Amino acid sequence: MTAWRHSIAFRLFAITFLAVMLLIGGLLSALAGSFSSFYERRQIKDITTQMNLIKDRYASEVTSFPPSGFPPYFSRFENDYYASISLVTFNEGMTMIQRGAQESGASDDALLPGSPLDALLNLPSPGLDEQTRKFTLALREWRNDPQATDRVLTQGKTLVYRTKGVGPEKFGGDQLIAVAPIHADGKGNGTVLFATSSLQPVIGAASVIRDFSWYAFGISIVLVTLLAFLYAGILTKPLRSLNERAGRLASLDFSARIRWRRKDEIGKLAQTFDFLADNLQQALEKLQTANDKLREDIEKEKALERMRRDFVTGVSHELKTPLSLIGGYAEGLQDNIGSGAKREKYAEVILDETRRMSAIVGDMLDLSHLEAGQYSLNREPFDAAELLRESAGRAQALGAGREIRVALDLPATADGTVPAMADRSRIGQVLTNLVTNAVRHAPAGGTVTIAAAVEGDGWRLSVHNEGDPIPAEELSRIWVQFYRIDKARNRSSGGTGIGLAIVKQILELHGSRCEATNERDGVTFAFTLPAAARFGEWDARAEAL
Repeated sequence: MTAWRHSIAFRLFAITFLAVMLLIGGLLSALAGSFSSFYERRQIKDITTQMNLIKDRYASEVTSFPPSGFPPYFSRFENDYYASISLVTFNEGMTMIQRGAQESGASDDALLPGSPLDALLNLPSPGLDEQTRKFTLALREWRNDPQATDRVLTQGKTLVYRTKGVGPEKFGGDQLIAVAPIHADGKGNGTVLFATSSLQPVIGAASVIRDFSWYAFGISIVLVTLLAFLYAGILTKPLRSLNERAGRLASLDFSARIRWRRKDEIGKLAQTFDFLADNLQQALEKLQTANDKLREDIEKEKALERMRRDFVTGVSHELKTPLSLIGGYAEGLQDNIGSGAKREKYAEVILDETRRMSAIVGDMLDLSHLEAGQYSLNREPFDAAELLRESAGRAQALGAGREIRVALDLPATADGTVPAMADRSRIGQVLTNLVTNAVRHAPAGGTVTIAAAVEGDGWRLSVHNEGDPIPAEELSRIWVQFYRIDKARNRSSGGTGIGLAIVKQILELHGSRCEATNERDGVTFAFTLPAAARFGEWDARAEAL
């Protein structure tokens, strides 16, 4: 209820209700209180005009030819203004009154015999009807007012005014007196048109209007309340709708649109709201995109930072041991410790560690060039079967001390070749790293299988070694330089820790990728190469490239 009292709808309702009720109340009060006076003023004005017209017309007719009885326009005047009109002649203190049949009930030419005015004005009341009594009172009131009599009989002006009435009840006060001179001698003698117009109909109507005003006011309260409530609801409905959509917009729900086609101010506001929603949605989408990109950049930067730390840690660990060994054995040689075979052993260890460090540095430089894109591939058609055979021989030599068996599985092609299109030297490096890694992780007496198979329009080359699988959570991390599953980085496992990272970079340059898959009896590393034309077409294909 408190929210309703503070709402625009309530304010519109209250203002509309009060304004309309004040207007209706004012109109009804003015109508009830001023109707009689307004009607009286209007009657005085109209009767004055008509009396002037009638007396001029009658005077002209009397001059031309004496009329017999009252002319018809006297009756029309009486009917139009609820009036009684008479001809009154004043001559040397005597008064002659000629009245129409409408009031006297006699013939149209009923005459009251000439008599002194005082005698006429003091006729006994019981013998007269009410209209005659009112007429007599009105005539008496006019004649007893010297100014009024002088204005008509001396100045020749038409006079219309309301009677004052007689007694406490103001008898005869509900009528108008109208006097218009037809001819006068300026000495108080002459003939006038004397009319009385009843105000009783308007007095009764005014009473009815006053009573009706209360009923109208009560009905107006009910109707205005309903209309004001509906009016406030109609005006505030679009505002409530705008507020609801603004609330959705505040909760970042930009799907709300109004799409009103109104031409008024509310329609313009709705169009501005939709424009604002569209701009906010676009801005938020751009901000979200920028935020996502920033988040990705931050994640990449964090990943790079972790890689840098891991790289520094890996390099430090990989170089620390050989440097320590080289330093220790070099100091032994410097101090002339041992002789003969022992000194040769020291020198051999120093040379081995130096070669190991050289291999690490060489692989690091190689990987750096590959990652920086500073190496351009020399794509050419070649026989991948030869590389696979060379890799099998290398695996045989590496695993001889642990009795590692090497199996070579080549497809049965017509000429025994596996024609591929790639950089032969780099693919050979990939196979060497994969074969070395496979022999290193195969158990003693285990098997390493090197195979090629047709896949789509190209070849699938794979290296499989028996042994323990790679933990699933480690599969995506084995391609990172210096990353080892053996956290202790045991030197007996061999390798520089960069081989698989180099494999990944070389294959990405070829548009391929290497996949590591755990199988039931070991792990398989596989990648694909596009097929090349047969050997008879290699030269032309190479020239075209």
